[in-house]
Amino acid sequence: MATAKAKISDAGEDLLFKTSGDIEVPTDVLDRVRNFVEGYTTSLEAKTEAFARSVEAAKAGPKTEAADPVLPGGYQYWNILSLGPFQAFGPVGPYRPSKIIAAGELAWMSAVVWINPLAGPGGSLPGTTVLGSRPWRLRFETINLSTVTNGPDATFIGTFSGPAPIVSVFTWFFIPGDPGINPNLYETNVTIDITNPAQPFAGFATWHFDPDIEPGFLGIPTVGPRLQHDIPARYLVYKKF
Repeated sequence: MATAKAKISDAGEDLLFKTSGDIEVPTDVLDRVRNFVEGYTTSLEAKTEAFARSVEAAKAGPKTEAADPVLPGGYQYWNILSLGPFQAFGPVGPYRPSKIIAAGELAWMSAVVWINPLAGPGGSLPGTTVLGSRPWRLRFETINLSTVTNGPDATFIGTFSGPAPIVSVFTWFFIPGDPGINPNLYETNVTIDITNPAQPFAGFATWHFDPDIEPGFLGIPTVGPRLQHDIPARYLVYKKF
């Protein structure tokens, strides 16, 4: 029996989901992604609450060690994390190589925008207040490294509520085109900008979650899904002959 399809719109509930081109996402895949996003958002919000409690406890404590700054790494209003790409089909052998994608297969990436709910140095306003009610523009920006050409890309546009949400997750569905006889290597970065005039808020994802298991070989140990720093999402698209 054929799987039902769902066309993702740019309004209402689907503001956080987009597709490249005229893609219809199977409803079971869309439901799976929605469940993941909801659970992941809840998890990140809980981690933020735990972080806030630890900061308040450190401030109230009788002693804070010099090597234990209250806000590790310095205060930041917001930050971005990219995840993926992911695919919905079952594993190939014991592994799930989501970063090796056949032309014509559905894949997706997500981006997390985290906004700091804590007050800044000297009691300055928290990021959720400063960025609240401000318009923003988020981009998945891709380059084909094999042909040195641009795209595919995706753009999300909106306005934060006031105060701004602590965690927002944006998901982009895409189907890679036929690369021809040679597999093509792609790289995707995520950027975000506050579009108010003279607002100095912009950033890009320096942290990326790689979902793949890298099997060990030649004495190199197996590595599981992991966070990577300053390494953008890279994936290979090949043609099934």
